[in-house]
Amino acid sequence: MVMNRAQQIHLQLEKARREVLPAKLIAVTKYSPVEEVVFAYHADQIDFGENRVQDLAEKAHFFEQENLSKVQWHFIGHLQSNKVKELFKIPHLFAIHSVDSLKLVHELIKRSAELSQRPCKLFFQINTSLEDEKGGFTDLDELRESIKLILNDRSAKEAFEIYGLMTMATIRTEDVEGEAHRCFKSLQDTKHLLDQELHLNLKLSMGMSQDHHIAKLYGADFVRIGSQIFK
Repeated sequence: MVMNRAQQIHLQLEKARREVLPAKLIAVTKYSPVEEVVFAYHADQIDFGENRVQDLAEKAHFFEQENLSKVQWHFIGHLQSNKVKELFKIPHLFAIHSVDSLKLVHELIKRSAELSQRPCKLFFQINTSLEDEKGGFTDLDELRESIKLILNDRSAKEAFEIYGLMTMATIRTEDVEGEAHRCFKSLQDTKHLLDQELHLNLKLSMGMSQDHHIAKLYGADFVRIGSQIFK
């Protein structure tokens, strides 16, 4: 029997969900037409990740028009300060996984009153690989300062929830698995430190198609997979 596209996506989603358990699957939709995202939604997937604000806005507004209201959008790409205003207008924005600098935190706080859905969950991105092409905090003191700024600002506390940390493993390496272990353990260690110091209970967003099996060993709560589902 030849399966149609909706059936293929349903099967691929079920397989991906099983593989990432006990973590939650974020289905990455950055190269997928909105029709395929709808197929996934009707296969009981509600968490979707997009890495460009404009693409997320288009998909989110289509979902809004079709009254697909259980969706939870995760913004997973680099967020430029001048795109925050546009991102905050998006309906059903659940989380931002890429809060990567003190400068961006100031902009988030500045525009917190414009957020359409509250509270929006924030993951602070840490550059555990130290690769130049990746964003993310490399200075622990700057990360602490960023978290405290939100915790100590009344309007920001109403708009945001300090939710977790995010990282991506090293890309440019001959030891892919070894570097994945190093990066994910580093994020886990940072979580434990901040949880203790700031009385938090941070979640971990880490792991993709090629390394989610390693991310699970270090307590991943959210895993991002795209091509395995929508290819």
